[in-house]
Amino acid sequence: MVRLTMLAAAGLFTVCATGALAQATTLRVLDTFTETSDGMDALVAAFEEANPDIDVQRDVQAVDDMRPTIQTALNSGTGPDVFYYDTGPGFGGVLAKAGLVRPLDDFYASGALDHIYPWTHERVTFDGKLYGIGHAVEFLSVYYNADLFKEHGLSAPTTYQEFLGLCESLKNEGMIPIAFGNAQGWPAFHTFSLYANNMIPQDRLKAMIAGEESWDTPEIVGAIQAGFVDLDKNGCFNPSVNAASYDDAIALFTSGMAAMVMTGSWIIPTLQEAPFNVDFFFLPAPEGGTTTPPAGLSSGYFVSAATQHPEEAERFLKFLFDPANANYWVEGMSVIPPYIVDPATVTASPLMGRTMQALSSDTMGLNIDVLTPEAFNTVMQDGFQAVLAGDRTPAEEATALQAAMGQ
Repeated sequence: MVRLTMLAAAGLFTVCATGALAQATTLRVLDTFTETSDGMDALVAAFEEANPDIDVQRDVQAVDDMRPTIQTALNSGTGPDVFYYDTGPGFGGVLAKAGLVRPLDDFYASGALDHIYPWTHERVTFDGKLYGIGHAVEFLSVYYNADLFKEHGLSAPTTYQEFLGLCESLKNEGMIPIAFGNAQGWPAFHTFSLYANNMIPQDRLKAMIAGEESWDTPEIVGAIQAGFVDLDKNGCFNPSVNAASYDDAIALFTSGMAAMVMTGSWIIPTLQEAPFNVDFFFLPAPEGGTTTPPAGLSSGYFVSAATQHPEEAERFLKFLFDPANANYWVEGMSVIPPYIVDPATVTASPLMGRTMQALSSDTMGLNIDVLTPEAFNTVMQDGFQAVLAGDRTPAEEATALQAAMGQ
């Protein structure tokens, strides 16, 4: 009996030793969270603790470094298993068309992602298949100096006429109503999206983006006219907007020299450091339109088509997008995940809390530049600068946009 017990114990030791020596699966993950890398490290550590059989080998790169190399890496088989990349047809769509990313339809069908906002699905759907999980939800709005508004007896406008009247009142008080810096050209993309979404029904705007309807329309001309000609002509912007950078505009606002700035929710961490209270409102639609704030995704997670660890990749993604882990994103990285976040589960500033609430309750529109081809975006960049400089009319720019979409 003693001998049997000893043999059994020896056998148990052998099994335990073999299990202990078994290596964890290495899952290679690439992301671009360079400025909040510690926050992502904490999230990865929590995943590894919950999944001791998986070892995450994390590579973090700047966006501009990763974009030119990811397709080559995936083609050569040296790429990551899971990676964080831009959504939309010009980025994730290109990889999907090349067969470099794995469809995730079965993963979605399993119910693991039922809590993800449905509108994010279309940003990662190509040729009828879901290829990724859109992440870092952002929207465009008008941020304002709430203390200054209160001091001057002003309130957030509910109509477009009130918005124009607000600009006039601020200008008469000797203040810059709206900080705008368009030296890089891309900040004007956001102004255009704000006006286009408010003035054009979503089904038509989607058809334009898909190349099924023309951009050379009176509504597009009107959006360009209102956003870049009328506001500038009426003194709503700081002088020389094409000479001022995006950072210059943010500095004008946070220093208290400008009352408002039109930008995206990605700027919240910076605005929380301002020496005054900041709030936001959605740009009201002109009469006859519908207020539809543009929303988009900073990027999204994709799985390489060549991965040898699809099950482990899905376990990793399920953990990242589990609402129980929202605190890692909101508190550690100032990122808003693509689902309703219970405010009681995270510690967030009032501005971040309002932002999450708005995302869960308001109907969102389209952030145009992340969905349109590079040639179209180039015409937006150069053309809107020309309109602001008075060198191109809104009608000429609408014609140029349509020509670019047809290329």
